[in-house]
Amino acid sequence: MKKFFEKHDLVKISLIAIVFVFLLTWIIPSGVYQSGTVTGELERTGIADLFLGGMTSVSFFLQQILYILFIGAFYGVMTKTDGYKKLVEKFATKMKGHEIPFVVILSIMIAAFTSISTNVFAILIFVPFLIQVLKAMKLDNMTAFATTFGSILIGVLGATYGTEGLTSFVYYLSMYNTVTIDIEIMVRAGILLLALVLFNFFLITHAKKVLSSKKSLEEQPDMFELTEIKKKNAKSWPIAVSFIVLFICVILGFVDWENNFKITIFTEFHTWLTTLAIGEHKIFAYILGNNAEAFGAWQLYHVLAIMGIILAILAFIYRINLDSIIEGFSDGVKKMMKPIGIMVLIYIVFIFMYWSPIVPTIVSWFIKTTFNPFLTTIAAIISGLFHSDFGYTGYALGGLLTTYEGDTFNIAYVIYTSIHGLVSLIAPTSAILMIGLSYCNISYKKWFSYIWKFLIGMLVCLLVIFALLTYL
Repeated sequence: MKKFFEKHDLVKISLIAIVFVFLLTWIIPSGVYQSGTVTGELERTGIADLFLGGMTSVSFFLQQILYILFIGAFYGVMTKTDGYKKLVEKFATKMKGHEIPFVVILSIMIAAFTSISTNVFAILIFVPFLIQVLKAMKLDNMTAFATTFGSILIGVLGATYGTEGLTSFVYYLSMYNTVTIDIEIMVRAGILLLALVLFNFFLITHAKKVLSSKKSLEEQPDMFELTEIKKKNAKSWPIAVSFIVLFICVILGFVDWENNFKITIFTEFHTWLTTLAIGEHKIFAYILGNNAEAFGAWQLYHVLAIMGIILAILAFIYRINLDSIIEGFSDGVKKMMKPIGIMVLIYIVFIFMYWSPIVPTIVSWFIKTTFNPFLTTIAAIISGLFHSDFGYTGYALGGLLTTYEGDTFNIAYVIYTSIHGLVSLIAPTSAILMIGLSYCNISYKKWFSYIWKFLIGMLVCLLVIFALLTYL
């Protein structure tokens, strides 16, 4: 068994998850909540469904797939410029001697943004750059992964106003009862803070060991390995300005300012700009296009447009010819194919759950007349393991969850949101986790060895919080 997982372990684990769920659909009936009970029958998946599941997962999550591929293409071109290489070098040099504070601040910023961001994938645009900086600072792959991808998942664990999954979760629950995204917001913010403290304790401990070790890190190459700088006088400021612009756009574009914070200035400005006309012609509306949205309502394809414009400008500044751009695009896309392949496999599990919703049946076994936070936690763990898309949990379990009333519903809401994030840190059905492990070339076993203490500690803390909310 050990030899079986030595190579391509992430692919093999993903395939095992698919087979496991495939078999469960032959054993456990699909569940639909009707008139106070869960009813349903077996909806078995077959051999043909395995292949259709792959195609359906691509169509369901095409925007995320294209986004990640374009990130690869973006960095494939960027890494061909001496300006980008110099920026990484400068950044790493300035942070030299301040590795621990830098890692902690970065982790907090990423988790905090994810917690309020409308899309968990948005922040990924900066991850390759940050990983290259961390590696240039002589930190290992695990530290780089935990600081970036790991912190994103901590933000999911402590989601407050953020993630598309939570927004969809609330939307589907609202079909059965009055539900708002800010339920127990202070409790969930406290969970985020607690998770950050505990997570960064292990992150700091590991980073200090790496920094004090004399072991070579050369056997841990970066996916976008930087070559030697050819032009020592190359200017890095155009790249730096480009990242600042991207950062501002992502922050403004993926926080729901109007609905969550009652800030309407961005919507009002967008309306004014797109209705501004010269004679009968709305010039800015023509330029921006029919699918342009105000800050706060952006989708991933809006960032792709900004990245494309930036690449065009940088190609002109650095005089990158078309052949080099095409080569960079091609190389970058190729490097992202394995993470994308694993992502598609993971989403096949979700598609099977969509076709054969067995989770409501399983969860109904833990629904009792008297609310029990511990049984609800078990149910939430099961849901988190099978539902990579948290929004679907609201769709599949909305009828069940809204049978709770008052404070018990609020507690169940907190349990499901936080447990989903906790499970995402270890579940082989977690898209961000598996994409990140593949990107950083870290085995699932190695990650489990790193994160298991945090998982146990955080679970104990959450159970205490759930019990206090229920029984006090």
